[in-house]
Amino acid sequence: MSAVTPTSTPHRKRTVHDAQLDDDDSETPPLPGALVLQTNGNHLRMMSSYATRKRLRPEQLAEVESFLRDPPAVQMAKIFIDMKATKNALDKFQAAKPQFEINAALKANLTRAVNAILCSSQVTHYKGDSTKSEVQTLLFRHRWGNFVIGTEHDKSSMDTVTKFIADVFTQSRSIMKKEIVKSVEVAASSGKKNSDAKPALRPDDTHTTIYQLTKIIVHKLCGGKNISIPITPALCSRIAVMRKWHVKKVLNTVNVKKTKTLDYWELVDLDLRDIREAARKDTTDAVEIAKRVARAFNSVLEKDRKHHGSNPSEEIPDAAIATDDAGISFQADIDNMLEARSGGQDLPVGQETEGESLGTEGSH
Repeated sequence: MSAVTPTSTPHRKRTVHDAQLDDDDSETPPLPGALVLQTNGNHLRMMSSYATRKRLRPEQLAEVESFLRDPPAVQMAKIFIDMKATKNALDKFQAAKPQFEINAALKANLTRAVNAILCSSQVTHYKGDSTKSEVQTLLFRHRWGNFVIGTEHDKSSMDTVTKFIADVFTQSRSIMKKEIVKSVEVAASSGKKNSDAKPALRPDDTHTTIYQLTKIIVHKLCGGKNISIPITPALCSRIAVMRKWHVKKVLNTVNVKKTKTLDYWELVDLDLRDIREAARKDTTDAVEIAKRVARAFNSVLEKDRKHHGSNPSEEIPDAAIATDDAGISFQADIDNMLEARSGGQDLPVGQETEGESLGTEGSH
């Protein structure tokens, strides 16, 4: 077999067009005109007129003209440097700004909102971030006191407000718990406080009735002034739930294997959760669920009246009562908001109105 000799491709004749292509490849293509800022007299006059309209000072106008003549890299560097300088100035201004202080009107409205939530028939938790967020939702909507539009964008101011809300919740829960303890426990000996002493229950016939206990709690939450929180059977039944768990703790009958906690307010919240879950079993009908929840709380209320006594002359009123005329409508607004939340709905925040006080007259 003869060897195969590779054949070469014959050279074609170069043309004038090929030579032009070689010349073009050897040259660096020019940068697009958009990347090179070239100024002329028209540009400068236009920028001078624009700077005058923006009320720039003469020395600032000179800086603009110098900037336009700079190469792009220098221009970008100047922009970045100015950004850093602006941030430093803002940081200095922020540090020198006086700390936000909650005024009397804001304190009064936040406290009232916290207490209304704790005394609502629609509350799902007495502890946790969800209850605090409800108060913030009301605050953003009504702009009480000196919480003007834009305050929520300042972290330091919001930290102050958030801490105040949390402190009010803690104080109000403490008031409720202390009155519940006093309603059933043997009072400590005068002048003697022993943290190691175990609490003991008084005889049942000496316990404070649920209606009286609820009135005392509401009176204390309102600061001893007009009662702005309506006293209703629903509120009494929730106070009864609280007292039930305090008695269980005193008697050491809490099933820790089931609850996984001995924290008082966690036990109360777990009970509220169990009531809601039981009411939703095998049904999605909102009306039926509400009836089941009402029956469950009524059952707790009746047991409380049986164990701790009830005064026939002080029957729990069927309708809400409050010495503050605006209290009923205020509480109704809170109840509606919480009911919408628990039902998976979000009430619209609506138009922010500075200085408006929900259901309150003369609060500012």
